[in-house]
Amino acid sequence: MTKPHEMTKKKKFTRTISGKVKVSYHREKSSKHHCAICKGILHGTAHSKTVAEVSKLSKTQKRPSVIFGGVLCTKCRKAVMEDAAKVISKVKNIEDVSMTRRKYVDVIVNKK
Repeated sequence: MTKPHEMTKKKKFTRTISGKVKVSYHREKSSKHHCAICKGILHGTAHSKTVAEVSKLSKTQKRPSVIFGGVLCTKCRKAVMEDAAKVISKVKNIEDVSMTRRKYVDVIVNKK
């Protein structure tokens, strides 16, 4: 019977020099972070085998230091900024902004 700590790990078979097959268990890397709007991969954010390795990094290594860094990708962040600028300059109404972007636009509008 497998041990409980081996159940979550992947089995890897390796052949030793003597010709015997040895079973070793490996954990996979955690998945990359994804954008909250488009679900695309976020660049500039750390991911590793364990959460502890990522938590030991400094704040600037964990996420970019721009607004919504580590939450939105570049394309979505740019679109949110454009919508916020239009709402602030009263070209667009807040109700006209799509529901997926509205909460991020509200953060920018209330910041000013």
